[in-house]
Amino acid sequence: MKKKNIALIVAAFLAGVLITAVTFLLLRTGPEKKPIPEQPAATEEPAENNEADLAKAFPSWDPESKSLRALVDFVADAVDKSGVGYLDPADRIATFDMDGTILCEKAPVYIDYCLTMYRVLDDPTYNATAQERDAMQQVRDHAYAEGETFHPEGITKDDLVASAFTGMTPEEFRAYVVDFADRTDAVGFEGMTYGQSFYKPMIEVIEFLKANDFDVWMVSACEREVVRALAERFDIPFDRVIATDVPYEASGKGEKAADEYNMEQSETILLGAPLDEVECGKSGKAAAIAREIGKRPVLAFGNSSGDFSMLNYAQGNPDHTGMGFFVVCDDTEREYGSEEKAAEYYAEAQKQGWTTFSMKNDWKTIYGEGVKKTGLPGAEAPLQDAA
Repeated sequence: MKKKNIALIVAAFLAGVLITAVTFLLLRTGPEKKPIPEQPAATEEPAENNEADLAKAFPSWDPESKSLRALVDFVADAVDKSGVGYLDPADRIATFDMDGTILCEKAPVYIDYCLTMYRVLDDPTYNATAQERDAMQQVRDHAYAEGETFHPEGITKDDLVASAFTGMTPEEFRAYVVDFADRTDAVGFEGMTYGQSFYKPMIEVIEFLKANDFDVWMVSACEREVVRALAERFDIPFDRVIATDVPYEASGKGEKAADEYNMEQSETILLGAPLDEVECGKSGKAAAIAREIGKRPVLAFGNSSGDFSMLNYAQGNPDHTGMGFFVVCDDTEREYGSEEKAAEYYAEAQKQGWTTFSMKNDWKTIYGEGVKKTGLPGAEAPLQDAA
């Protein structure tokens, strides 16, 4: 019995050794287990803090741009929890004008005018009135020759834009804007549609700010639904657009006042006319920001006298250090810049303390490869000094 017990013990021991050896071999020949990488300490510091990072994040910019560095440094301070310039994400508000700030405004004029010229003069599905056709032909002739907006006597911009689109739903109108932008070549340029006529350097700025938890708003004197349709491609939601409003009305309301009519479930909302008076220009921009955001921005970007108030509203923020950035169209080779107008804007920016972005000197490209300025079709020579 003793010998038998000893034999069983030995057998059990040998079996245990065998199982251990097999397990060891399987572990060695199985998939390699990589150690969990050490997680970096929580931080909000932006990665773009040297020339290599700048070139990667802002490929359309001259990486040695002092103005770009000023923006990046501001953001670095804003997200550094240990610094005196730290901003809570709820206070990181940046406002952008659209035409001339992130989008070409000289192709040959503002995009809402170009849209309406197409609708009235070129769209075979729209039966324009004689008054509309006459007015928009005058607008086109002047724009193609001079690169400037023009209002026929007795007709306002609100009349010109709104009348051609009354009766569309907001969804139908936005779809029309997108279709026009993506199918129609920008006048005065080769190799670019209106939907591609955004300034690449400024889109990189928007993406940079969003990556650092800035709340980006579009604030424009252009029609709100036009801005919504175009800004959506950069993931800027509809409720982050402040602009000139088209009246909205219930489809069955007729001539009744809005507060005297209740719509049915089967009804929808349509665009009406005329547009509201422009409230998003000059001091109206600051007022609109106060009304719709409820806070002063810490960053604001504009390109014309219509943006002065918005830039000062940000730069003069009493609660947090703010900065105004002015995009100067001083490039006469790749864009329809004006040296005379640029000089005026540089002087104003210096007076107000804003930081300037020079299209000519700060931007390596404006629209990207393959885009060429051709000159306006109604001008005798390429326009060099658009007002």
